[in-house]
Amino acid sequence: MGNMTFLFNILLLFGFINVKSYGLLINRINGKMEMNNNIKINRNPFGRKYYEQLQRKQNDTEYNGDGLNNLIRKYPLTKPDFLEKLKRLNSKNRTIQNNSILGLDDTDETDEDNVEPEPPQMHIFINKSNFLKALGVQFDNEENINDDNDMNGNFEDDEDTGRRRYVERKNTKSKNFEVIKNYNILFKDVGGYENVKREMEQCVDILTNHKKYAQYNVRIPKGLILEGPPGTGKTLLAKALAGESKCSFIPVSGSDFQEKYVGIGPTRIKELFELASKNVPCIIFIDEIDAVGRKRSSDGDSSSSERDNTLNALLVELDGFKNTSGVFVVAATNRIDLLDNALTRPGRIDKKIYIGLPDSATRNAIINIHLKGKPYCDSIGINDLVEVTEGLTGAQIENLLNEAMLNALRMNNTEFCYKDFDFVMNKMMAGWQPTEHEFTSDIIDHIAIHEMGHAIVGILSKYHSKMSKVVINLSSPKSPGYTVFKSSTSNIYTREALFEHLMILLSGRIAEEVFYNVSVTTGAINDFEEALKLAEKMVIYYGMGSNIIYPNTSEKYKELIDNDVIELINSAYVYAQLIMVKCKDLIFETSEILKRDKILKADNITELINSKYKHILDLKIDLE
Repeated sequence: MGNMTFLFNILLLFGFINVKSYGLLINRINGKMEMNNNIKINRNPFGRKYYEQLQRKQNDTEYNGDGLNNLIRKYPLTKPDFLEKLKRLNSKNRTIQNNSILGLDDTDETDEDNVEPEPPQMHIFINKSNFLKALGVQFDNEENINDDNDMNGNFEDDEDTGRRRYVERKNTKSKNFEVIKNYNILFKDVGGYENVKREMEQCVDILTNHKKYAQYNVRIPKGLILEGPPGTGKTLLAKALAGESKCSFIPVSGSDFQEKYVGIGPTRIKELFELASKNVPCIIFIDEIDAVGRKRSSDGDSSSSERDNTLNALLVELDGFKNTSGVFVVAATNRIDLLDNALTRPGRIDKKIYIGLPDSATRNAIINIHLKGKPYCDSIGINDLVEVTEGLTGAQIENLLNEAMLNALRMNNTEFCYKDFDFVMNKMMAGWQPTEHEFTSDIIDHIAIHEMGHAIVGILSKYHSKMSKVVINLSSPKSPGYTVFKSSTSNIYTREALFEHLMILLSGRIAEEVFYNVSVTTGAINDFEEALKLAEKMVIYYGMGSNIIYPNTSEKYKELIDNDVIELINSAYVYAQLIMVKCKDLIFETSEILKRDKILKADNITELINSKYKHILDLKIDLE
């Protein structure tokens, strides 16, 4: 009953009911009479009209509330005065029943300093719409309830003064994007790539000390593009950049701006940069930027038009903020050739860093990082792992070590050995299927002879990258036998190296012909495809045929190209056939070892050659 009386007092103070209705309601609550009249609702939230009416009816016989008259005289019905009065009443934790709220003797200003508020306080929030739709009661521990300036949740306790103070807080989330703060990844957590990290350290200095560059009239770069093959650590380096600079970080994908509705892309670009500008210094990381920054087209397609509009919005935002705004754009892609020139021109994202395959020092650092917490056998050497992982990306190396540890645990071993590593390596290169191929012994003989043909020519090659091992893997879905060569450290090849590669590709089929005559298998289908592609490139693109350049619009020159390709393949075939005939005994002996052990390394083949087949080392082939 006390709560209802308090509620009616609030309605009276704000002018939602008149004095007569108030008295009827109070009497009904006390059980003295039935309320037969309707409550009159006043749409004026501050009740100025009824405040004047109450003053004129102070001596009205229908209601003799002296406390009400005192309340009217002491506290004009304005919102701040009412809220202050309500706070003082709540702080005393008085029981509000009947008309006791109107007795104001103990609410004088002299007693206010002795009152200690007892949380929780009860706040009344009244719906100010045209009709009184709802009343809500909320319990809150905050002392300051005069909250008209939209600062909810932006107060914190001040330990020095013991009061609450307003703190400006940054928006860390929008409708589609979220700001990530306090990244714990640093450059030291990224294995290798020392030159790349040194280059990116200047970007950190730009974000944290931009005034230094302003003194020298230097145009501060607005962003950088990390380009390179997948899995080389572009995203990891962007995270480390945010961690080193202690900046806010907003990761997005280029596909986030592509929707089926028109106008979504430009709107999200604007939303992204608005969120970043509210959280400066901030790094925007756009992964796979080629999805949004692709070269603009004029084909009139609707999807292309929408992508072009999104790109235009991005270009405008890059030109829109100042160099000192603290917003830095980092983009990643493995197809930088697809990007629009306007996006990569000077003044926009013009700083480019290529993240290539890790070198030996970087692989060493990556392996040491991912070996932490993974026990391994003493027989495994770090240098051996560095050597066998040549040509792999950082992501592939991490997956390789992780799968090796999982394979050891699957076998109930507490540490992984080289056999686990080798099993996973073969599984990664050639694939895996749960059941092995059911080949006859004759087919397995063909596979062994075929692979040893590749291996022997690879060992005897002078310019080609060296052979590593030859494997028979019946669990591989498509390659039951394969020969592994070390990756080349250069992307520039001589004619001799390419010609030897042609010989290696053809030597598998040639070895079958030497041992089985016309009874050959279909296992050379991939070898022939690769040999034809390589020969065409050598003639058409590399100028290694009888002519340097061939006009492709003339039927006469097309015929010349075909003749040069055939001549190149036939020459490689003749040289490889000569080696196979001279090494027939070596091929047979090594194939028997391969069938038995399923794997044969280059060191074992070289040792066998030095002990029994030294005359093969004197075999010289003139490639002129």
